[in-house]
Amino acid sequence: MAKRVVVARGGALGEHETAKFVFDEDGARKEGFVIRHGGRVYAYRNECRHIPMTMDWVENRFLSRDDCYVQCATHGARYQIDTGLCVDGPPLGERLRPLPVEEVADEIVVTLPG
Repeated sequence: MAKRVVVARGGALGEHETAKFVFDEDGARKEGFVIRHGGRVYAYRNECRHIPMTMDWVENRFLSRDDCYVQCATHGARYQIDTGLCVDGPPLGERLRPLPVEEVADEIVVTLPG
């Protein structure tokens, strides 16, 4: 059964800012993050599609220097923020795994896998 959790306050997440969160999936600790881009909020698993490793450079830092891409700290793969599509580096053409997200009454709510 899917679980909905508040991962951040909507007003606290500015443009190109991220908020990392942790969740449990089948007894394993997993990470995800939300990011605001173009006024919308997107949520992804914190896991590169090349090798399943976390992507943040340092805690909760996911973006390329120009703030245009989510960039994996390990191999430099760059993903479009709005689609999760890898456009540079391994694994070109793959997509980050999205998580359903919505803003409700100034809360960013992610629906986690059951």
